[in-house]
Amino acid sequence: MRPDGGPRRRGPVRDRAPARPARLSVPYGAGGSRLREQPMVRADRGRRTGAPHLPAVDGLRALAVLGVIAYHFGLPLRGGFLGVDLFFVISGYVITRLLLAERARTGTTRLAVFWARRARRLFPAVLTVLVVVQAWMHLGAGGPMRHTVNAQTLAALVYGSNWYSIFAEVGYWGVPVDRAPLNHLWSLAVEEQYYLVWPLLFVALAGVLGSRRVLAGAALLGAGCAYTAMHLFFVPGAPDRAYLGTDCRAGGLALGALLAVLTTSAAVVDRRLPARVTAPAGVLAAACLAWLWSTADLGGRALYTWQLPVAGVAAATLIGSLVLTGDGLPARIAGSRPFVAIGKVSYSLYLWHWPIWVFLAVRFPQWPAVDRVIAAAIATAVLATASYHLVENPLRHSRKPMKVMAPAFLAVAAVVACAAVLLQPPAPVEQRDDVQVSGP
Repeated sequence: MRPDGGPRRRGPVRDRAPARPARLSVPYGAGGSRLREQPMVRADRGRRTGAPHLPAVDGLRALAVLGVIAYHFGLPLRGGFLGVDLFFVISGYVITRLLLAERARTGTTRLAVFWARRARRLFPAVLTVLVVVQAWMHLGAGGPMRHTVNAQTLAALVYGSNWYSIFAEVGYWGVPVDRAPLNHLWSLAVEEQYYLVWPLLFVALAGVLGSRRVLAGAALLGAGCAYTAMHLFFVPGAPDRAYLGTDCRAGGLALGALLAVLTTSAAVVDRRLPARVTAPAGVLAAACLAWLWSTADLGGRALYTWQLPVAGVAAATLIGSLVLTGDGLPARIAGSRPFVAIGKVSYSLYLWHWPIWVFLAVRFPQWPAVDRVIAAAIATAVLATASYHLVENPLRHSRKPMKVMAPAFLAVAAVVACAAVLLQPPAPVEQRDDVQVSGP
């Protein structure tokens, strides 16, 4: 008996039933709508993030970059350039998912941190390519290439390659292939401009209006306006403005953002669609993309009126089928080890494949097409792997704060810019018309 007359307890007091862990839910905005935090997962090198890593999305990146490379290398994939649009949808989805996860976890969006992470992730690798191209140009390429590449280098440093190609005297398709080792950076410029504008809109819409419906509506409106602008700006024989303009190509990015908003909502997370619904949708979307990639024409009117919008919707549907169930034939293919491995280095593959192809075209013009493709594929794989392991990944996961790394990045960028400005050839050389750029 206890002194107070109550029964004596033996041993420590134990709860009869373990308490259920509280599910963290933070206010999404002033409107009272709430955004549930997604499960925390362990990302690369133990970094915690609110958005789980999806291997199948890496596999889709592999398919996208392989399509673009096949198109550029002259392989029989007529619409392989649509891999860029698959990249756009993936980027819009991943970036918006990260923004949503951070807002769910912390109740706010730290724009400076977001932009610093994007710079750490993307800028060192592209800066390495610019350094190598400038060195090659000034040491061995000679005058004919220098004027074009110097201007392209300056545009790439400020992520304005697409607008340079639009407003340059010689348009995107008018530059000879042996003087355009940086033409492919236009798509990175579109993405970086999106990374600058969309987070600002996200903060305004989420913080002031505080509703997922508003975010979804804004993304849908943005996609519709972009595809409409693409149709309006298209000029037969001169598609530069429609193909390269950020306002025209933001449709895929907006569709990716819309997908992220829809697939992370509480209604979708709590009521997951069965695989018998999402898996067939993914197969149908993959078949649609395969058909477009084999038939689309870069200069045809159909591309700018309905094929690019259909490709964007199909890409969003395919990604949605993977992230909602992770089941079915597309998920098994995209999530296989070879595709995931290629997807992890897809950014480096995209950066290096075109300068290597141009280098081989300049130095070994007499090579048979098959030999050039094999050599370009091997060199691209080697340089991309080296860039990923020596530049991209170490700096991405470096523990040094961005305020320490930024001066080094800016110093290298300044040297590259000075080389482009100060080391001009004495006089412009007339552009040749014999070899034209083959794609995006």
